[in-house]
Amino acid sequence: RPPRSTLFPYTTLFRHRDMEAKDYVSIAKNYADDVIEGRIIEGAEVVLACQRFKSDLERTDIELRPKEPNMACSIMEGFFVHAQGEDMKGMPLMGTPFILQPWEIFATVNMLGWYYVDTGGLRFTEAFIMTARKSGKTFCIGALSFAVGILWRRSGSKQYIVANSLKQTLQAFNFLKFNMVWHGLDKDEDMRILDNSFNHSIEYQFKDEEGRPDGMIDINALASNPDSQDSFNCNFAIADEIAGYKKAKQYTLFKDAQKGYRNKLIIGITTAGDNANSFGYRHMEYAIKVVNGTVKDDKFFALIARADQDENGNVDYTNAEQHKKANLSYGVTVSPDELMNDALQAQNDPQKRKEFFAKSLNIYTSAI
Repeated sequence: RPPRSTLFPYTTLFRHRDMEAKDYVSIAKNYADDVIEGRIIEGAEVVLACQRFKSDLERTDIELRPKEPNMACSIMEGFFVHAQGEDMKGMPLMGTPFILQPWEIFATVNMLGWYYVDTGGLRFTEAFIMTARKSGKTFCIGALSFAVGILWRRSGSKQYIVANSLKQTLQAFNFLKFNMVWHGLDKDEDMRILDNSFNHSIEYQFKDEEGRPDGMIDINALASNPDSQDSFNCNFAIADEIAGYKKAKQYTLFKDAQKGYRNKLIIGITTAGDNANSFGYRHMEYAIKVVNGTVKDDKFFALIARADQDENGNVDYTNAEQHKKANLSYGVTVSPDELMNDALQAQNDPQKRKEFFAKSLNIYTSAI
């Protein structure tokens, strides 16, 4: 660990172990090429997202700046460690380096790398990431929130992590808290961590070398309840598991809270549900229209991983290739053997099929 005095605000020193500098933008470009050319098997919407990325590289009204995404990914990999879990060999992961998967780097480079040439403003202000459960998306986005907070600290980075239930929200918050304690930052006089029945927040006041204010991060975790919440103000928000949102206002409340900022981002992340009349399903439909070009929304980024359906909505759910298409971290955080075993159980026991379709294949079962 570097001396605590060097941890902030210099992001190039924000790492707990020796690591070589990586060109994350090149990794994202290579991932897009591999997906488009079939060397990496992904679903149709992921291929479309990669094709959109390659087309964007040819545009002259936007530019891909490497500094911000490279810095964010360096913080995510250089500072964060796993709080729980096991690898594919059953070895404990707690305290081991948090290594980003290519799809996570691709998403981060897109969300933080594109800027408009004329205004200099961040291009994507809204994002939607959908992949099957246990792909690591919640922890990845949690780490991203802290990295973005450092990058945007001088704007006063106010952030919210929200979900349909507080228990879901606390998954990302507890991951952040674990890493603050792991590095001893909870003892830093400029760090304040509140975790009680009334408040779940992490706040850090940055100072420059002379001890003058140099920005701040304020991350808050809460359950989204639009009937009793209002007057939020933030520049970064995570809407977790939006498949369970009962009202659109649970999402738009935090999107509208960002109107006071030019550089801002709200990220919706989810796995499929079982209600085709829900906000989550309609939001997914909109994201699909954006990536396939049916709807033009230049400020919306989408990465949607799901199994293929035929014209009648059927899914070849015992096919390993379909498992791969729905699980972006297939073979890394999700076991191929366990997925196949679950698929065979779903085939032999119909009562398990609905859950397998929704959570492992990212298929809304009520839409089949």
